[in-house]
Amino acid sequence: MKCETTGSPAFSQMEVSLDAGESFMSEAGAMVRMSARITMDVTTRSKGKGGIMGGLKRLVSGDSFFLSNYTASGGPGEVVLAPTHMGQVRAIDLDGTSAWLCAGGSYLGNGPGLGIETKWQGMKGLFTGESLFFMEATGSGPLIVNAFGQLNELDVDGAYVVDSGHVVAFETSLDYEITKAGSSWIQSFFAGEGVVMNFKGRGKLLVQSHNPTEFGKAVGPQLPPRA
Repeated sequence: MKCETTGSPAFSQMEVSLDAGESFMSEAGAMVRMSARITMDVTTRSKGKGGIMGGLKRLVSGDSFFLSNYTASGGPGEVVLAPTHMGQVRAIDLDGTSAWLCAGGSYLGNGPGLGIETKWQGMKGLFTGESLFFMEATGSGPLIVNAFGQLNELDVDGAYVVDSGHVVAFETSLDYEITKAGSSWIQSFFAGEGVVMNFKGRGKLLVQSHNPTEFGKAVGPQLPPRA
């Protein structure tokens, strides 16, 4: 299996090349095109996990209820995936030593060696203004994530603060807490920052340059009313 990012940074897509018999899974609706030798099935399970309850938890996390499973039958083939938002996509190679958590809507696809499960953030998720759930990836293989705008990888060693709407994914070796951006909640509110995620520990962190929630708030009022 080979994953290659193509296209300009603003309109990236992921080309997944499969040998005969290999399979790959993605969020439903992410497929752009695929070879004729590729067969696609729809499921709610990832590596034997999930079922209907797993699909429901993915739905409330901002991802799709269903997952699409692609298999190269009778020979090699390719699948091309792309996210809904304009921005970059990236393949993270998990080696089985650490797990990753994806913020709601950032998961795009994964190899068969990974298990995908929806994790409850706890009560602190109520204050982020984002999803109450994260998608956890465990095992070995590629994990495909997408960002709205530019995708940046940070090596955290100690502490790092990120606006909650800009978090894409991070290693579970990092802990986090929800806190205010300014010295007081009033200052944070008037500064337009709201709440942030204060990461601590050592691990990798992926952030996006633009906030899809804030973008939707800005664009929504400009759209004509629905008929």
